[in-house]
Amino acid sequence: MPIGLLLNGDCGIGHIARQLGTGNWELEAGMNCKNCGGAMELHATRGYFFCRYCGSFHFPEATAADGIRVLGQPDAGAPCPACKARLATAILDEAHSVQYCANCRGALLSRETFADVVAMRRAWATTLPAEPVALERDELNRVVSCPRCASQLATHPYYGPGNVVIDTCATCDVVWLDFGELKQIVDAPGRDRGGRMQQASDPWRPDPLAARPLMYRGERDDEPGVERPTDLLGILAELLFK
Repeated sequence: MPIGLLLNGDCGIGHIARQLGTGNWELEAGMNCKNCGGAMELHATRGYFFCRYCGSFHFPEATAADGIRVLGQPDAGAPCPACKARLATAILDEAHSVQYCANCRGALLSRETFADVVAMRRAWATTLPAEPVALERDELNRVVSCPRCASQLATHPYYGPGNVVIDTCATCDVVWLDFGELKQIVDAPGRDRGGRMQQASDPWRPDPLAARPLMYRGERDDEPGVERPTDLLGILAELLFK
């Protein structure tokens, strides 16, 4: 069932957007940018609106921050590659330090952090995968600079799930992600998605809660009521060596 959303005064009054069952957004009426009056474009796969005339972004009220919590003020931060606003210090999934743009909601993270977050989120995914989307080849033509060294970022397809175009800097070993790209990667179908949840339901395998980061657990290990798999090998060894 599509989810309807009435957009507020940021981009006009009375304009309706709705989220489809695929997770994409659909705009039912034209909307104008509050800054310049130009028509805004809907980025359907990632759920935000963009004005090509002045570079403004708008996010529906139902859009989440994708696991990012801002820690510091952006006043002295590096410039955002996408919109030139100042980046703020933030934390991703309560575990990884990143730089975040509050204006366009993009994030700069190390290549190692990017790999760890993608692997962990896909492994512990509990929702149904999203329908595959085509690669947006127009994004390959954009030119953006690294916030750390100011050299041009390499813009290329991410050779993993999701059909996403990402920007990377080999010198600084960082990845720039536009808003919604991480979610698109995590939600893409694949055999690795939800693998740890399947392991958790198998009593013959080691308890995955022991190695699972606290932020990915439904409960703490020391809380009552956590069902742990029976250690059959341990019971057998105890009986044999009594």
